[in-house]
Amino acid sequence: MKRIKRFFSHWQNWLGILIALSFAVVALTAPLLSQPNKTTQGAFKKVGRSTDFIPHPPSENAILGTLPGQIDVFHALVWGARDATVFGLSVALGAFLFGSLFGAISGYAGGIVNNLMMRIADAFLTFPVLAGVVFLQQMVAVTIEALGGTYWFNNDYHGQLIDFQFTPPAFAVFLMKVDPILVSLIIFSWMPIARIVNTMVITLKNTEFIQATRALGGSPLWIIRRHLLPNSIGPAIVLASRDVGSSVILQATITFIGLGGASPWGILLSLGRNWVIGPGGNLLAAWWVFLPATLAIILFGVGWNLIGDGLTEALEPSAATYEGSVFSLKQKQPKAKIEARPLIIPVTLPKSPSEIAPLLQVARDAVAEQNMDQAMHAYSHLIKHHRHVNEIRQDLIYIARQFPRHAIVWTLLGDALTQEGNHEYANKAYDQARILTQ
Repeated sequence: MKRIKRFFSHWQNWLGILIALSFAVVALTAPLLSQPNKTTQGAFKKVGRSTDFIPHPPSENAILGTLPGQIDVFHALVWGARDATVFGLSVALGAFLFGSLFGAISGYAGGIVNNLMMRIADAFLTFPVLAGVVFLQQMVAVTIEALGGTYWFNNDYHGQLIDFQFTPPAFAVFLMKVDPILVSLIIFSWMPIARIVNTMVITLKNTEFIQATRALGGSPLWIIRRHLLPNSIGPAIVLASRDVGSSVILQATITFIGLGGASPWGILLSLGRNWVIGPGGNLLAAWWVFLPATLAIILFGVGWNLIGDGLTEALEPSAATYEGSVFSLKQKQPKAKIEARPLIIPVTLPKSPSEIAPLLQVARDAVAEQNMDQAMHAYSHLIKHHRHVNEIRQDLIYIARQFPRHAIVWTLLGDALTQEGNHEYANKAYDQARILTQ
C-alpha cells in the first residue's frame, strides 16, 4: 500500500497511466471508432480510388486525410493502436517471463552453471537487434521455401504474402503465423531482466529465511517460485514496462526502413515519406501524412516510459517500504524545537543520566554531533557484548529514518534485531544494507 501511494503521489505517473489507458481504450473500441468496409485489409482502409496517388486533406470521408492510394489515416491510426498494444505487451511479457526464470535459475544454481548461463546472456547482449531481426526473417523465409512455399514481403498495404501450390504442412502454417519481429525482440530483450534478477537472487539465496527453507526440505523449484522470484522481480517489472514502449518504437522503425514487419504506424510513415516536405519546402503542406503517426508513436513510448520511471521509484527499497514494521515512518516525531543538544530518542531515553551506561551516552552524544563513525563504533561494541540491545535497537531505528543511506546503520540494526530474536526484520535490515553497498 505504501508503494502504491508513493507511485500515485507524482503527476508524471498519472500522465503515463492516462496515456497508456487512452491507447488501450482506443485499441478496444477500434471497431466502433472506425468500422471496416469491403476495401479494408488489416489495419488499412481505402476511401477513394486506389490509382489516386496524391494525399488528400481531412474530409468527411477521412477525418485525418488520406495517404497516396487513398488510404484512410484515421482508420490506420486507430487500428494501429490495437496492433501496437498487443505487440508491445507480448514482447514485454515474453521477455519478462523468460528473463526472470533464466536469471533466477542461474542465480540459485551458482558456480559453473551460473557463469555459463550468464555468459550466454552476455553473448546475446553483444548481438545487434537489427541483425537478429534480419537473420530470423531470412531463416523463416528459407524454411518456408524449403517446404514448397513462395515467400515475400509487401508492407505497402498488403503486408506479408506467402503462396503455396498445395496444402501446406503444419510446420509451415505455424511459421506463416509467427511474427518474426515479435520473436526477434523477445529473443534479444530478455538479457537485462535476467541479469538483474540473477543479481537479486544471488543476494537473497544466502539469507537466513532461504537457508531455513532449505533445511525444512523445500525443493529448488519451490524456493525459486515461492521466495526468490517474488522478492527479486521488482526491478524486472520496471524494465518490462519500458520494453512495451521501446519495442513498439523499434517495430515501427524496422517497418519504416523496409526490413520487414507490419507495424501500421510504420507503414503510414513509409507510405507518406515522399510527402513530408510539400511544395515549396513547406513541412505543413501535407501534415496529415506524417504528424498523426509520429505523435502516436512518441506518445505511446513516452507513456510507458513514464510508468517505468514511476515504478523505479515506487519499487526502490527504502526504510519506508516496510509499512507497519519497525521501519515504518508513520510514527510522528516531536515537533517541539530543541535549542540545546537534541536527544536522539526522546521517547526512550531514561529519566536520569545516571541510569545510562557511559558508552551508550557516548554513542548518543556522537550522533547528536553528527559524528557517525564514533557513534557506530560505540553501538557496535555494545551489541557485540550484548548490552542494552533494546535501547540500541530503538536508537538505530530513529537514526535509520534520519540517515536511510548509511549502510552501517542498517547492518547494526540487523545485528540488534537478531539478538532480540526478530529474524524477519533483521533480514530486511541486512538486505537494505546489502543494496546500499552494491
